[in-house]
Amino acid sequence: MRIVFIGAVDFSRHCLTEVVKLGGNVVGVLTLAPAKSVSHSDYADLSEVAARYGLPWFQVDSTSKKHTIELLRSLCPDVVFVFGWSQLLPKDLLMIPPLGCIGTHAALLPKNRGRHPLVWALVQGWEQSGLTFLYLDEGIDSGDILWQRPFSISIEDDAGSLYVKIKSLATEAIAEFLPQLERGTAPRVVQDRSQATYLRRRTEQDGEIDWAAPTQDIYNLIRGLTRPYVGAHTFLAKERINVWKGARPEGLLGGEATSLVPGTVFLHERHGLAVRTGDAYVALLEIDELSTGPIAPGMRLGRKDT
Repeated sequence: MRIVFIGAVDFSRHCLTEVVKLGGNVVGVLTLAPAKSVSHSDYADLSEVAARYGLPWFQVDSTSKKHTIELLRSLCPDVVFVFGWSQLLPKDLLMIPPLGCIGTHAALLPKNRGRHPLVWALVQGWEQSGLTFLYLDEGIDSGDILWQRPFSISIEDDAGSLYVKIKSLATEAIAEFLPQLERGTAPRVVQDRSQATYLRRRTEQDGEIDWAAPTQDIYNLIRGLTRPYVGAHTFLAKERINVWKGARPEGLLGGEATSLVPGTVFLHERHGLAVRTGDAYVALLEIDELSTGPIAPGMRLGRKDT
């Protein structure tokens, strides 16, 4: 079975390595050119893995361009794995491999189709999500399901720990469905369209902390956007500050802090620096340094006009 692999992020790198380790016959690797990587905070150039295993590799900036489609056709794939690639594939490309194009989505389809499923799972405070491998069609995460498993989300999980969970599940998935594809016994489960829901694309503004919001909402935003993603952010005057890790309250807010305006920094006896929220506080455990010096009690975070 001839496999062409397409990907552009750290998850892609993990999956490609697993496919090769399991003896998959990868005849070509298409990866995103570094100049086009700005939209991927977890970008990974797969050429390093391809070179390590002696695989032909090609840098492309779009899977919709004619020369990319012709390149893929020249590789004569039986199946195309598209793991960690944000672009929809055109019909001309989807029709090339006889076994189809296989993609992946970090949610329990048909629920939560669309963009940024890991981020949304944390920001919305979900207790469960999942990983799905599916046959790609011209829709958005609407193809038949090949493999699917749930995973739990604890209150301590963040984007980094969920990323580890989906890579671990991907290892299990590839070991299961790769031989099934080779034998011609791989399942296809049609999605129930009546159960489909969609996640919208998140914007930079969605990552800004509203200090007047409830503590849990702020904590969820911070853990949802931490590494390998871009980080939640706030401002001190006009300077942007990324917040990478926070902690929720232990006990009730007391003393002078109860009268502080949301966004005001104060010194907490257990956590050090903390910020007043709409209903309590969030401790600042890891933040970017200010160009003018460290954040100190009494400073007020948020846009200057808030």
